Amino acid sequence: MTTTAMTTAVDQPIRTITVGVDTHSKVHHAAVLDDCGAMLGERRFTTDVRGYQELLDWAADFGIINAVGVECTGSYGAGLTRHLLAAGVDVVEVNRSHALVRSRSGKSDAIDAEAAARKIMSGECKSPAKDTSGSVEAIRNLHLVRDSAVKSRTAALVQLRDVLVTAPDELRHRLDAKTLQAKAMQAKSLRPDMARLHEPEQAVKYALRDLGRRIFDLTVEINATDKHLTRLATDVAPTLMALPQVGPVSAAQLLVTAGQNIERFPSEAAFARLCGVAPIPVSSGKTSRMRLHRGGNRQANKIIYLIVICRLRYDPRTQAYRDRKRALGHSTADAIRSLKRYVARELYYALKKDLTMA
Repeated sequence: MTTTAMTTAVDQPIRTITVGVDTHSKVHHAAVLDDCGAMLGERRFTTDVRGYQELLDWAADFGIINAVGVECTGSYGAGLTRHLLAAGVDVVEVNRSHALVRSRSGKSDAIDAEAAARKIMSGECKSPAKDTSGSVEAIRNLHLVRDSAVKSRTAALVQLRDVLVTAPDELRHRLDAKTLQAKAMQAKSLRPDMARLHEPEQAVKYALRDLGRRIFDLTVEINATDKHLTRLATDVAPTLMALPQVGPVSAAQLLVTAGQNIERFPSEAAFARLCGVAPIPVSSGKTSRMRLHRGGNRQANKIIYLIVICRLRYDPRTQAYRDRKRALGHSTADAIRSLKRYVARELYYALKKDLTMA
């Protein structure tokens, strides 16, 4: 090699690349773009540790990785996201394309991977992916189990109530407790004659007994999960748990919504937007008013609403604020909307303090 050729090779700048990944359950499709937006390559990789490392090595051959845009970082892309973060690569969460965009440019894994990379380069998507390697991920899994058990218990209680409506009078009078939960505890001790299940009365006894046992078992499961959630939420977010009307279940949902890396939110307004409590104008003509936008995480929005309603009942400061709003001619609904935004601000700074210290 001549001296001129060596100088040219040494002086050549190192290329910066952006990677986009379309995630699926079995394979991930990656695309690499240079800093000018030109496509350098695209390829499929398996969804295991070996495939993740192959994707990282393959992309690094094109140049220095600026960032990797990953779709579905909380589901199909969770494993890849953890691997990339552990390798020190910046991972950006990319939203799926709008249906109108897909109808214009078509739909394929390669197109989606390229679109993910271009969204990072344009600045459309710039939020860091959720960190799923900390205590918040553990809380998420426990909260998921509890939520499923509560829904199943509610369905079983409704079925118990419906069966009792058409049950024989003797059985309805026998299960005379005041609440459905107490009726379920009575029903689980029924003893149907298994040899006479062809008779409606014995079949009703069997149904009520099994529903009662199911409700009892689910209640035990919920109570056990609540104990674990209380311990974890208290350890991870003591400041959040100390706020008025914030219990372990509410704290767990807020932690899951925020994620382990609270720095994903540049401001309290961004957190309020995610929780669906950011005010937006809805003025027209002579009408000038604001409302809360209806997007964002609806479970977090529900938790904030319940906190506000409980504070209106028990917290003197919140009651005084509602009374001041009424004196100014505003409705109770207007006061609740304002309080939801205030509570979101309070929750954000409590979460930021707890998760920054964690």
